[in-house]
Amino acid sequence: MLEVKDITFSFDKKEKKPLIKNLSFKVKKGEILFISGKSGLGKSTLLDLISGFHDNNLIWTGKIYLNKLDITNTSIQNKRIGYMIQDYFLFPHFNVKNNLIFSLPKQTKNKKEQVMNYLEQINMVEFSNHYPSELSGGQKARIACLRAIISNPNALLLDEPFSSLDKKTMKSFQKFLFDFVKKLNIPCIIVSHRLVKNLNNSSELNITKFVQK
Repeated sequence: MLEVKDITFSFDKKEKKPLIKNLSFKVKKGEILFISGKSGLGKSTLLDLISGFHDNNLIWTGKIYLNKLDITNTSIQNKRIGYMIQDYFLFPHFNVKNNLIFSLPKQTKNKKEQVMNYLEQINMVEFSNHYPSELSGGQKARIACLRAIISNPNALLLDEPFSSLDKKTMKSFQKFLFDFVKKLNIPCIIVSHRLVKNLNNSSELNITKFVQK
């Protein structure tokens, strides 16, 4: 289980109102939590904070627990959290296949075969030898998301994984992703505008929990 407890943060001590104040929630294994809201509310910063990739200038308080362990100040490597950021951060000098191979756990056997199997599941086998510069935004998003989930993480954080996908591709990729989260039995947080209904211009975050049956 991933637990965020009383998280408050801002980038300026003088700010009267922090970006997020006293935010708490829990995400059990196999659950997916959707976070949405208008720009500037701190959605991506919250994921940065949980993962450990946050800006050093961020002023924050609170606690983060993963599987009952306090990981608030744990190093990024030891948290073992899969994280897909909006900029994708694919290695430009690696082709798709090698970007994915790099993310597999070291003990994984038959890495090339595993990667090709994953690419087949998301209908991207033909792009295995393409470099990130040769991919569309939607293709980069799927590869970046896949790279995060195949690393055998203890939790998964995804920042707008569906924003660049057309409806048909989103539907199939969404099913693949949800099935994978269920298979891994890990908590997952997704920042997304596309899967949360009744999104409005509220000045607060919209948090919706999805539990797979």
